[in-house]
Amino acid sequence: MRLWTRLGAVALALSASSAQAEANGAWRVNGAIAGRTFVLDCQFNGNAGTCTDTDSKKTHPLASLSATGDQVAWSFKTKVAIMSVTLSFAGRVAGNRITGTMRAAGRSGTFNAVRR
Repeated sequence: MRLWTRLGAVALALSASSAQAEANGAWRVNGAIAGRTFVLDCQFNGNAGTCTDTDSKKTHPLASLSATGDQVAWSFKTKVAIMSVTLSFAGRVAGNRITGTMRAAGRSGTFNAVRR
C-alpha cells in the first residue's frame, strides 16, 4: 500500500512539473475584452513571471501563475485610469499555443497566445 502511495505522489509531482515546463517561456498574448484589444509579451518561469504591454511598454510582475495538466492560469495587477484592476487569465496549453478566457473588473474576454 505504501508503494502505491509513493508512486502516486511521484506521478503527481512529475505531472505538475511537466505542466509547468509546458507553460514556461516567452508568449505573445493577443486578447480582447469589453470591445478593446490588447497585446502582451509574457514570460513564465516556474511559479513567477511578467507580462509587458506592447503599447505602453509597462511591465507587470505576475501576482499568480499555476499550471495543472494542460491548464494554465495567471494574473497581474495594472492601473486603468486611476483604478487598480486585476487581470486574470485561464487557458489550455496545446503545444506552442494557449487559448482561453480572461476577466477584469467584472468583464470577461478571450485570448490566444503563441510561444515566442
